[in-house]
Amino acid sequence: MSSLRLLTVCTGNVCRSPAAAVMLREAVRGAGLGERVEVGSAGTSWEAEGMPMDERTELSLVRAGYVRPFEHTARTIHLTELLAWDLVLPMTVEQAQGLRRMADQAPDGKIAPEIIMWRRFDPETPGDLPETEIAVDDPWYEGQSAFDRTVVQMQRSLPALLVHVQEMLSAR
Repeated sequence: MSSLRLLTVCTGNVCRSPAAAVMLREAVRGAGLGERVEVGSAGTSWEAEGMPMDERTELSLVRAGYVRPFEHTARTIHLTELLAWDLVLPMTVEQAQGLRRMADQAPDGKIAPEIIMWRRFDPETPGDLPETEIAVDDPWYEGQSAFDRTVVQMQRSLPALLVHVQEMLSAR
């Protein structure tokens, strides 16, 4: 059985992408794919490197029914690592564009990952919306309720994303 590597990406890798990774890992496990799918997270900025998951994110995940501990240390994505993933799920168009530019620098013969914005899988996101309009809300400068809303927003994408993951696995 072939394995699949999935990477969630946000700016600092302390709130949206680690939360998305927790949720996606749980969805993959729940679908019986835990042995075949690896899930990770990273950030596009170095500013939070080495920090744990934001406490507000942890609280929102617990409120949504996810179980601690959430082991996480923020890290920054680099080209070599980017090329090791099969599907990369950025939260914003700026992150998606930066990751695509990075992937364009891949040496000959290296296959770039598929890069699809997380909310492209949200059933409340019309398929014809441009990427500039499908960002996952950044709760960083707001209160706890914004973190709760962001977790709920990200959860909506899980069913369709899981179908995509299963299709990717079937194609291997």
